[in-house]
Amino acid sequence: MYSYIKGTVVAIKDDSCVVDVQGIGYRILLAPHHATKLSTGTVFLYLSFVIREFSQALYGFLHESERDIFEKLLDISGVGPKLALSIIGHLSPQDLKEVLLQKDIATLCKVPGIGKKTAERLLLELKGSHLEFISSPATTSVKQPPLLQDAISALINLGYSQSSAQKAVSKTFESYSDTPDLSDLITASLRNV
Repeated sequence: MYSYIKGTVVAIKDDSCVVDVQGIGYRILLAPHHATKLSTGTVFLYLSFVIREFSQALYGFLHESERDIFEKLLDISGVGPKLALSIIGHLSPQDLKEVLLQKDIATLCKVPGIGKKTAERLLLELKGSHLEFISSPATTSVKQPPLLQDAISALINLGYSQSSAQKAVSKTFESYSDTPDLSDLITASLRNV
């Protein structure tokens, strides 16, 4: 539902921040290491909107790959938002990929909230071909302009995969001599999917 937020940080706590966007304050839960990297001022965070039986919460991430990992972890039985955030807070995307490739249960067990059985379940459900969702560092550090992100998000919401949406929007954007309107970019990108 939500892809990202850009606004002004007005409050920071150990596990969350409040981002003001045109007079509305959004409370966003964060991994502890993300909270230490924030300061008051303008911020751009990737979001995951999690709905549970008795709560709704926004979770924020500095990199898109961290958000994707968070959402993948939520698909695993017995892993909730708190545990998924703990994993992301203790293992970088590349460290997690290495742990999964090496089947390193000991390292997974060092993450608060993970015991041997949960570690074994994580290894089982995330092994092999499922590792492509963990991006390389080069792709996680590149920030695209909001116009491109909005167009990519629109294509994803129409049912296209992340990679095909990114390729189509990038290819289309390069064909313009000046900055296009968002609706024109989306329409033209649909022809390049």
